[in-house]
Amino acid sequence: MIGAWRALPAQVQDAVLAAATTLLILGVPLLGSDTRGLTPLWGVLVCAVCAPLAVRRLLPMTAALASGAAGLLAVVLQLPQVGAWVTTAAFGSAAYHRDRGRSLPAIGATCWLVTFDLVQSWPPSSASRLVMSVAAGLSPVALGHILRLRRDQARQAVLVERAEERARIARDVHDVVGHHLSAIRLQAVGGRRGTPDDAARALDVIAEISGTALGETRRLLGLLRDDADAGTDLGALIARLSRQGLRVRLDGDIPQEWTPLEVRYAVYRIVQESLTNVMRHAGVSQARVRVVRSRGSVLVVVEDGGRAVPGDPALPEGRGVRGMRERATLLGGTLTAGPRAPHGWRVTARLPLDDGTVRRDSEGADR
Repeated sequence: MIGAWRALPAQVQDAVLAAATTLLILGVPLLGSDTRGLTPLWGVLVCAVCAPLAVRRLLPMTAALASGAAGLLAVVLQLPQVGAWVTTAAFGSAAYHRDRGRSLPAIGATCWLVTFDLVQSWPPSSASRLVMSVAAGLSPVALGHILRLRRDQARQAVLVERAEERARIARDVHDVVGHHLSAIRLQAVGGRRGTPDDAARALDVIAEISGTALGETRRLLGLLRDDADAGTDLGALIARLSRQGLRVRLDGDIPQEWTPLEVRYAVYRIVQESLTNVMRHAGVSQARVRVVRSRGSVLVVVEDGGRAVPGDPALPEGRGVRGMRERATLLGGTLTAGPRAPHGWRVTARLPLDDGTVRRDSEGADR
């Protein structure tokens, strides 16, 4: 029943609400024994108070003012109650649905409701009655504003979540596609410069790399939020890189079931991007990867013996390093990248296991 109601267009819902409210206000007094004052004019004004609810989302302030004007006319003509609570609800709805660029200020709506309440009980019997009138005018408008702010905050949270999701997918696509395309290019260059047998082996490796890239890309695009099936096997990654000409030494603890899935996935992508950068920029064929579990965190270090030396002018940070740092930061960790002594490049990432804090080890542990 609720699902069928929510499936109706908003204007249909509002029209049904207006009709049901009209029937309720008309029907309840007629069921009683005292029907004095229930004239046709009273019935017309009841309809005039409730009918604007049909356009309360399309023309929120206009609907509220029209309903209030009909109710005020009934008070002036000293007719029985025509549904003052409907007018109050209409102004609360206007505060919720109003368009800031085209609506009257909220203070104006509040003053109108205060005036409406005072007219119904004029002259006020005491100061407390005046305070109650002000509260009666302010409450529906304030409630409408509060509900609208909560709605806007919820929408903003959804937008932020979507932006973070797009950024995460962009990082994953960059890591997967960049890594495999770099490997394919290196194999193509090597095969072109080598013997026919080298070229044949290069083509075999390219076919394997492209198949792996296609599978990872399909899996990535299908996962979006759930990384449960994403590749996290460092051993398979290093074995594949060795066939592509980069010899990688893996030391320490390979993340297994004792490591949360999001941490294993981040470790895999950080190592993959770091080794891709070694293949692209270092000019060497060897690299070292260390994965060490300490109390409450996982330390990942990727080093090479390339051309970079300490003291070189600062290199611009590429998208790959930014993506790795963002991965670490999202998990509450840290990541640094830069030249190491005597020469080469080092990427150091520390990811928490148990909570959002990262325990800092000594400089010796990082080295």
